[in-house]
Amino acid sequence: MVEESARLLALQQTLEKDVDGKAAFVGLSVSDTIMLCIQCGLGKRAERMRGEWKVSDRQYWWLKLRALTEMKAWDELDAFSKSKKSPIGYEPFVRHLVSKGYGKQAGTYVARCDPAKRGELYLSCGEYRAAGREFKEKGDAAGLSEAIRSCPDNLTKRELQGLLSSV
Repeated sequence: MVEESARLLALQQTLEKDVDGKAAFVGLSVSDTIMLCIQCGLGKRAERMRGEWKVSDRQYWWLKLRALTEMKAWDELDAFSKSKKSPIGYEPFVRHLVSKGYGKQAGTYVARCDPAKRGELYLSCGEYRAAGREFKEKGDAAGLSEAIRSCPDNLTKRELQGLLSSV
């Protein structure tokens, strides 16, 4: 335990030197150190730490999702999401982005989620038309009614009501 702490401290001191003191690594956990590496553009270092400290794929994906969201690095997040099959799925991408107030960005990941949950996920993103299409496809009148109730735009509400009448 003491050896690991000393090793982490030495690594953190090196990282601080590498970024010319622009980020404070010392005293962070392994997870926070990896996130800060990603945020400082030290992706290779983050990958290396992942292996050295035996960080699971699932945990690493969560860390990178959080780091890239904090940076608002949407293109990088999209490229990362397509780099290989996500071990955490894509619903966490949607839920995390929505929780941070980035519904528009979250909407791009809904299509990769479980079809049974897409309507609800589109609603959480504020994508009412897409939610309506999903609910209509499933024949979910209750879901369409919820979309109509929560939709702030009258024009979109009318479109949704048209979809509801055809269910």
